[in-house]
Amino acid sequence: MEIVSSDKRGWIKKELIRDTILWISFTRKGYARGGDIHRGLQYNTVIKGQFQVRQLYPKGGESVRTLIAGRSIIIPFGIPHVFIAQEDSIMIEWHDHELPPYEEKEFFEPYRKLCK
Repeated sequence: MEIVSSDKRGWIKKELIRDTILWISFTRKGYARGGDIHRGLQYNTVIKGQFQVRQLYPKGGESVRTLIAGRSIIIPFGIPHVFIAQEDSIMIEWHDHELPPYEEKEFFEPYRKLCK
């Protein structure tokens, strides 16, 4: 597995399996991942720990829920989202679309600020 990011929040690794890129992340308690908006579906499964998942919907309203180990979520197209680790946690993520280069990604700043 290739490490693509490592910082105070933890690390992110990437692995190509049968034409699908899997992103495996370790996030320390209290830190966040995400704050972006995708052009397709995003799939996440918590392997260890738990996350608070926040999503903002176009017609207003924010969904806030807890995602525990063994549970999955599908983030719809165009929905800003962020995952905040409630304890040291590991998650797997994949997409039904190709991700743009980082410089071209779309972010939702209120959520992205939580990821610093």
